[in-house]
Amino acid sequence: MDLLLHNGIIRTMDEDNSIYEAVGVKDEKIVFLGSNEKAKTLNADKKIDLKGKLLLPGFIDTHLHILHYALSESMVKLTDCKSLKEVIKKGKEHLKNEGLKFGWLLGRGWNQNNFEDTDQFVTKEDLDKISTEHPIFFSRVCGHMATVNSRGLEKIMAMDKADKLSEYINEETGILTESAVSLKSDLLGEITVKEIEKLLQKAHKDLNKVGITGVHSADFSTLPADSWEKVIKAYKSLEEKDKLTVRTYEQCMFDDKDVIDDFIKKGYKTGDGSGFFKIGPLKLLADGSLGARTAYMNEPYNDDQSTKGILIFSEDELKEIFEKAHKNGLQIAVHAIGNGAIDLNINLINKINKKEEGNPLRHGIVHAQFTNEEILKEMKKGEILAYIQPVFVSTDMKIAEERVGKDRLKKAYAWKSMIDMGIKVPGSSDAPVESFDIIENIYYAVTRRSKEGEPEEGWLPKEKLSVEEAVRLFTSEAAYASFEENIKGSLEEGKLADMVVLDKNIFEIDKDEIKDTNIIHTIVNGKIV
Repeated sequence: MDLLLHNGIIRTMDEDNSIYEAVGVKDEKIVFLGSNEKAKTLNADKKIDLKGKLLLPGFIDTHLHILHYALSESMVKLTDCKSLKEVIKKGKEHLKNEGLKFGWLLGRGWNQNNFEDTDQFVTKEDLDKISTEHPIFFSRVCGHMATVNSRGLEKIMAMDKADKLSEYINEETGILTESAVSLKSDLLGEITVKEIEKLLQKAHKDLNKVGITGVHSADFSTLPADSWEKVIKAYKSLEEKDKLTVRTYEQCMFDDKDVIDDFIKKGYKTGDGSGFFKIGPLKLLADGSLGARTAYMNEPYNDDQSTKGILIFSEDELKEIFEKAHKNGLQIAVHAIGNGAIDLNINLINKINKKEEGNPLRHGIVHAQFTNEEILKEMKKGEILAYIQPVFVSTDMKIAEERVGKDRLKKAYAWKSMIDMGIKVPGSSDAPVESFDIIENIYYAVTRRSKEGEPEEGWLPKEKLSVEEAVRLFTSEAAYASFEENIKGSLEEGKLADMVVLDKNIFEIDKDEIKDTNIIHTIVNGKIV
C-alpha cells in the first residue's frame, strides 16, 4: 500500500455506520478497512499511528463562492464591525495603508444588525466620510446588498448596465440590491487565467486547513460576465499541473439570461469534467436575503409592511430557463430563501419533472430557509434537494422573528424535519458570507446555539440534529448532490481516499466542545495536503 493509517477510530459514514481501526490506500483509493491486528500484517510505504484519533470522510461544502472568498481577502473586512463608526474607521485605515484595488476601495461584510450606534443600512453619506475623491463599494454580509459613496455612484450610473438595473439602484441612499450588486464584478476589469489560478490555489490551501476536500463553488459570477470560460481554463490548467487539492463541482452561476443561453448553447452539461473539476448545476438567484429584506415572502415582512422582498427573475423567465437547462442535461440549484420564492421554484421543478420518475437531475433549492408543512411535502414528493447552511443559525437567530414573526418560524430552518421526511440535505456554508469551517457548521447544526452558547436550549430546538446527521450533511449527503455517492462521501473499499483526521472524537465529547475541535490531517487522493 501507499499509505496505512492505524490505531484510530475510523467512522466510515457508510449505510451501516461501520467503524474500523485502520484504513489503507493504494493508487489514490481505499483498498483496506479493518482491525489493527490485520493492519500489522500489511506492508505500506508510509504508516501513520492515529493514536486513537477520529478519522472521517473528507468534508464537502456544497455551496460557497471560492473565487469571491479569495478576492475578498484583499478587501476591507467589515464582518466584525460592531458599529457604523467602526466601518468608517476601518475604511479610512485600509485606504491609507493598502490603497485602492482595481481603482476602488472595496469592502465586504457590514451588517447593520450588529451595529450598536444605529440599526439602519449603511448609506452613501456614511461612506463619503471615508472619501469623496475615491470610489467606494462596500457589500453587506449577505452579498445581496451593497452601498457606494457619491463618487462610486457616479461611476455606477455611467456604466452601460445602469439603466437596465435602475430598479435596484437607490440614487438617494447609494444602496444597491440584488442584480445591481453584481456590477462589482465589472469593476474588476480584465483578470488573467494565471491570476485566477493564484486565487484558487490560495483558497484551496485555506479549505484544506479546515478538512475540506471537495466544494460546490459558484465562481463564474465573481468575475465580469464574459470571463467564465477563463475560470474553467484556470481549473483545467491547475489540474494538468497536479496543483489542485480540492475537488470542485462548479455551480454555474450567471446573472444575465443571455449569458445563460450562451452557456447552454455551448453544450455544457452537468457531470462534464474530471476528478478535480466538473460542471455542476446551473445556479440561479430567485430572491435575496433575510437581512436585506429582499428574500421573497408570500406575505409582507413583519417589520416592514411595505415589502415582500424581491423576485429576481419573473416566473416566466425562470420557467424558460429551467426547461432549457433540464432539456440540455443541466442540474438546477436555485437560491430561494423566502417562502414565496421556494413555493414558486419547487412548483416549477416539479412541473419539469412531471414526465419522469422522481428528480433524475437532482434539482435543488439552495438555502430553503422559510419552509412550511406544505412546502416540505412538495419537496419530498418531488425528491428536491435542500442545500442548507447550519452556520446561518448564528446570525439569523438575532433577526428572524423580528423580520417575519413567530408564525413563519414554525417550520423555518427545518433541517431535522427535512431529514425525518427523507429529503436530501447537503450541507454548506455560503462562504464568504459565513465561515467555511465545517466543524463550526456541525456545532451549529447539533446545538443551534451561538458560539457563546445562547440560547441554552437552542434556537428552534426541535430542529437540532444528531452528530451523525450533521456529519452526513458534509459527507454522504454532499456526495449525493453531485451524483458521486459511489466514489466519495463515505469510506469504503474502492472509493477515493479523501479523509480528515480530527483531534477530538466529536461523537463522544460534550456538544459544546465540538466547535473547539481542530483538524490534524486533511488527505486528498491518499496524500496529506
